[in-house]
Amino acid sequence: MKNANLISFVLLFFLGALNVHGQVIKNNVNLREQAIRVFMNCSMCDIDFIRREIPYVNYVRDSKESEVHILVTRQSTGSGGIEYQVALIGQNKFEGQDERVVYTSSPDETDDLTRKGYTRMIALGLMKYVANTPLASHLNITYDLKDSVENGQNIVEDQWKSWVYDLGLEGNYIKQETYSSLQLGSGVSATKITPDWKVDLHSNYYSNRTTYILEDTIILSYRYGAYLSNLTVKSLGNHWSIGERANILTDSYSNNRFSWTFYPAIEYNYFNYAESNRKQMVFQYRAGYGYNYYRDTTLYNKIEEGLFRQQISIAFQFRQPWGSISSSLLWSNYLHDWSKNSLNFGAGMYLRIVKGLSFTIEGKAALIHDQLSLPKSGATPEEILLRQQQFASQYEFNLKFGLRYTFGSIYNNVVNPRMADYY
Repeated sequence: MKNANLISFVLLFFLGALNVHGQVIKNNVNLREQAIRVFMNCSMCDIDFIRREIPYVNYVRDSKESEVHILVTRQSTGSGGIEYQVALIGQNKFEGQDERVVYTSSPDETDDLTRKGYTRMIALGLMKYVANTPLASHLNITYDLKDSVENGQNIVEDQWKSWVYDLGLEGNYIKQETYSSLQLGSGVSATKITPDWKVDLHSNYYSNRTTYILEDTIILSYRYGAYLSNLTVKSLGNHWSIGERANILTDSYSNNRFSWTFYPAIEYNYFNYAESNRKQMVFQYRAGYGYNYYRDTTLYNKIEEGLFRQQISIAFQFRQPWGSISSSLLWSNYLHDWSKNSLNFGAGMYLRIVKGLSFTIEGKAALIHDQLSLPKSGATPEEILLRQQQFASQYEFNLKFGLRYTFGSIYNNVVNPRMADYY
């Protein structure tokens, strides 16, 4: 009898525990159903990490199903870091309730610190919306800055005066039975970026030596080049800028033994530069002089020459919740002979057409009539195939496009990294 009572007690205990557990699960499911629906629009973000760190929202795969569309854009800072601008755009019941937060990474920051940084800012931006849901009662806000700051201000003395320096050296060696390749490169740069000035000094060297062994024939391909460039820009309000770009280079591919150029420029942005991460329409004009010393005599019987040149360009870019679109047009010609010119056009678009359906297209085209440095002797078939030397072409064209349709469950909260392809 005692054993029967004991068994009955144990069964009742487990049934009660299962009932409580089931009720907890049911309550949690109900809470999750009331969480706000979020669509993440950030191609450079670690989305899986964001889902793990911010589990109190529902992530949907279509913008039209979301209540908050999160659009993350980024641009480089003067110190070499990245500024992530996070626009939280309210939709459906949050229509018109927008928010914006910013995270700026340092140039020596690891990927892990960076993703923690922009994820924290996304979480802070979401608080405005989550506060209106039952899940708000399960959230806590903490403050981890222990040191007090006198008068609420930090006084920072920059001993580098906004200058940032970068040194780099790289190499790549590949060896197979009939093929070997040695690539070497180095670079040195110094930049200073403030609201009023942008100064960029950059130098680079590269060499690429490749050997092909075909039966008893050995084919050697060798290219090298080095350049020093300078860009200086002065801000003139919210829409205008003036500056100059200067270059010194040597390059075996383009038949330049030594050349230098200097181009003053003026630029106008139809939109305020402060909005450049979301939209910009830029008009730029450059005109200047350069002198070239060629490795071989050119098609026009020149071993050296000085040239005046001008460039006119128009570029625009828009990034919105429905997608992004960009385009650019560049006209360039030599002033001594306007028939020596080139026209370059590029455009790209990413568009969400309807629920689950997206379209991408990117194209580049160029009309080329200004290859003044081409050697008179021409390029051998081997040099053309191995791209050791630039060769004549009056045009260049490239087109990429894609269409994607996704359907099924609109929710994608779960993260499962098992059996990933790491190689």
